[in-house]
Amino acid sequence: MSRTLSRRGFALPVAVFAIVIIGALVAGAFFASTQEFRIGTNTLQQARALGAAEFGLNQTHANWNSGWNTTMQRGEVRTVTPATSDGSVATVRVTRLNDQAFLIASEGIAGQARRRTAKLLVLNVPQLNMLAALTARGATKIGGSSFIDGNDHNYPDWDCPATGPALPGIATSDTSEITRSGCKDYNCVAGSPKVVETTAAADTSTYFNFGSLDWAQLTAMASKLATGGKTALPTVVNGVCNEADVSNWGEPYKANGGPCLEYYPIIYANGHLTMNGGRGQGILLVEGDLHVQGGFEFYGPVIVRGMLKTSGTGGHFNGGVLAANVELDQNVVIGNAVIEFSRCTIMKALNGSASLTSAVERAWYEVY
Repeated sequence: MSRTLSRRGFALPVAVFAIVIIGALVAGAFFASTQEFRIGTNTLQQARALGAAEFGLNQTHANWNSGWNTTMQRGEVRTVTPATSDGSVATVRVTRLNDQAFLIASEGIAGQARRRTAKLLVLNVPQLNMLAALTARGATKIGGSSFIDGNDHNYPDWDCPATGPALPGIATSDTSEITRSGCKDYNCVAGSPKVVETTAAADTSTYFNFGSLDWAQLTAMASKLATGGKTALPTVVNGVCNEADVSNWGEPYKANGGPCLEYYPIIYANGHLTMNGGRGQGILLVEGDLHVQGGFEFYGPVIVRGMLKTSGTGGHFNGGVLAANVELDQNVVIGNAVIEFSRCTIMKALNGSASLTSAVERAWYEVY
C-alpha cells in the first residue's frame, strides 16, 4: 500500500516576505527622499525669503528718501516694496523713532517662507557752532543798505516751531577790525547783543569741525558741485524734482509747491564762487571766496573758507553765515545784502541733507 506524504512548500511565504521587505524599503526610501526634497525646498525658500528681507533693507538704505528726514513725524510709518528679480516679495516698513533715529523692518516672502530683519539707522547730522548771524574770522566791512539780524526768524509755510532766543548779529575775534560805512552805531545790525567779541570766532574748529564730521568729510557728502558764476533755480521733469540738475538747489519758496520742497542738497564749490541770482536751500560750502550779487537767496547755513563779498542787490542769507577767511582778507557785506539767523532753516537743512548711518550697537537683528 502506498502512503501519500504532505509536503508544504516555503518558497511562496519567503517570496511574499521578501516583497513586503522590499516594498517597505522602497516606501522608506521614497518617504526619506520626499522629506529631503521638502526640507531642501523649505530651506531654499527660507534662504530666498531671508535674501528678500535683506534686499529690502539694503535697497531702502541705499535709496533713502531724504524727504523723510524732514517730513516724517515721530511714530509715523512709511511702507515701500522694493522690486526683486527672483519672484520673492520684500515689504519694508520705515518708522521714525525720534528726531534722529529710524527703524527699518523688512519682511521677505518666498513661497510659504517668511523672514523678517530689522536695522536701526541714525541721521549723521553735522553739528554747527553758530555764534551769530554772521561769524567772521577776519576783518569785516559792513554798510550800505545791508542788514545783519541775529534774531531768530521763521518763514511762511516752513512749518517751523516757535522762535528761540536771539544770537548776536555779528561774532568776531576783534571788534576793532569791523569797518562801518553808513552804519552808525551799528544801526544796520540787530541781535542780542548786536556785536560780540569772542575767541571762538578765531578758532578754525568753529568753521571746519562739525561734531563727528570735519570739512573734508562734509564736502565729500556734497551732491552738487558749483563752479564759476551760477544762478540756482529749482527744476522739475515729469513731475519729479530734477536732482541731477547741478543748478537745482531745492525750492525754498514753500508757497510755490512742487516736488523740490523737501530737497536740501549739500552744495560744494571747490574754488571761488559767484552767485548771480536765483534761490536755493540746503548747506552751501565754498572752498574759496563767495561773491553774491543779483539778489540770490539761500536758506540754510553757508560756510566760506575764503572771503564773503556782497554787492549790488546783494544776497539774502536766511539761516547763518560762517566766513572762515583763512587768508584773513576783509569780508565785505554791502549793497542791500541781508543775513538773518534762523534755527528753523538751519535744522531743516542739516536734517534734510544728513546721511543715514547704522547705530553703533545692535544695529541689525533678525526678528524671525
